[in-house]
Amino acid sequence: MKARVFVVEDHPLMRRSIVETIEREPDLIVCGQAEEEEDALGAVVLLKPDIVLTDIQLKSSSGLDFIKAVRGHLPTLLIVATTMFDVQRNERLARAAGASAFVAKQDGPEKMIEVILQSLRSRTSRHEQAGIADAPSNPASEE
Repeated sequence: MKARVFVVEDHPLMRRSIVETIEREPDLIVCGQAEEEEDALGAVVLLKPDIVLTDIQLKSSSGLDFIKAVRGHLPTLLIVATTMFDVQRNERLARAAGASAFVAKQDGPEKMIEVILQSLRSRTSRHEQAGIADAPSNPASEE
């Protein structure tokens, strides 16, 4: 079963590129996308993806606030934060806000996919170690 990814990115061209990159990966599918926090939060809570990829610098809001808001609703959801600005500082801020992982946009699409897949594998490994069946974190994805 493909892992469901939700993408939050305010620049349309960058979002399209990210979505196309994810869709080329045989184990991933984009289940939704949004430009801003206000649209993204409701969709993520409704869709319950397996993982969210979010830019941390959005046009009218902060991706850091979005990460915190998601944590309030779905505390175990995997969240990968990304940016191309002040990478070291923003990685610390993203992790402090609750991001599971971080990838700089300038690291390229292959690294982004690698970080997403590593995050998903890490969750699966933790479940196996804890003796939890490898069921999706998202009951809706079985429908």
